[in-house]
Amino acid sequence: MNRYKRNLFGILLGIVLLLSMDTAVSAAKPLDEIEKETIWLNVQSNGSVHIIYEIDWKVLDSTTDGPLTWVKIGIPNEYVEEMTPLSGSIEKMDYYGSGGDYVRLDLNREYHAGETVKMKFAILQHRMYEESADGYQYHFTPGWFDDIAVKELLIFWKYGKDTISGMQMDAVGENYFAYHQNLQPGGRVDAEVFYPAGTYQFNDDYKKSVSSVSSFIRIAAIFTGVFGLIIYAVILYAGRNKKEIKDSYKQNRGLGSVYVSSSGHRRHIYGRGGGCACACACACACAGGGRAGCSRKDFYKC
Repeated sequence: MNRYKRNLFGILLGIVLLLSMDTAVSAAKPLDEIEKETIWLNVQSNGSVHIIYEIDWKVLDSTTDGPLTWVKIGIPNEYVEEMTPLSGSIEKMDYYGSGGDYVRLDLNREYHAGETVKMKFAILQHRMYEESADGYQYHFTPGWFDDIAVKELLIFWKYGKDTISGMQMDAVGENYFAYHQNLQPGGRVDAEVFYPAGTYQFNDDYKKSVSSVSSFIRIAAIFTGVFGLIIYAVILYAGRNKKEIKDSYKQNRGLGSVYVSSSGHRRHIYGRGGGCACACACACACAGGGRAGCSRKDFYKC
């Protein structure tokens, strides 16, 4: 290797090393941090679970990928209803089924580095237990975050008569309680509660998956839109063949052209983390968390 080639090779090697170091430094700097996450679970008479989430989400970096405007939080499965925002920071809340089962929370504004957004919401979650001859087993893994550390995680599970759990009781004896600190990115915990058949007779046969309902709504909306355009075209065509009335009706008619503002604004949206909440006692494996999410599954058919 002559001197020219050696110098060129050295320069290229240096560039590669610098790029690698820059990538490693960037990867080492997290965008966000969960300061505290609290989850309350209350099993209903039919076996469904009312779940309340409260998350204090701190933005550490709003430059690399922009400010925080929406997040996704992993939920047990797609059989969910009564999705309800409980804090003013949430402008809109919907099911999000891309790459797993989540709720998507659109925030009320952009949040920048140093700010903490407090999010609180509730869902009614179905098909969470595994039934056996002895009773009903709940296995709940809260949504984790592959790229975000969680400083504090608290789980409160409403106590029920004769139930069995490895969690301890809280101070007043109303809830099973679990407390976890300093979960690293990707860190997960489990909560298990058993309800004996002699005391409970659950029948959570809820069959409406929110994803199928959403698909029906989308199809109906498309059909309605197409049908409406056809009617509009027929009316316009019929109007052209009528003798025009010479007054102000044509100028001020209701069926005018659609008005489009010339001052359009594109809203920057950036989604962070999420995780997947596994809620099945049988051998269901979540395929990662955070941005990747968890493969969609029916927990009755594990």
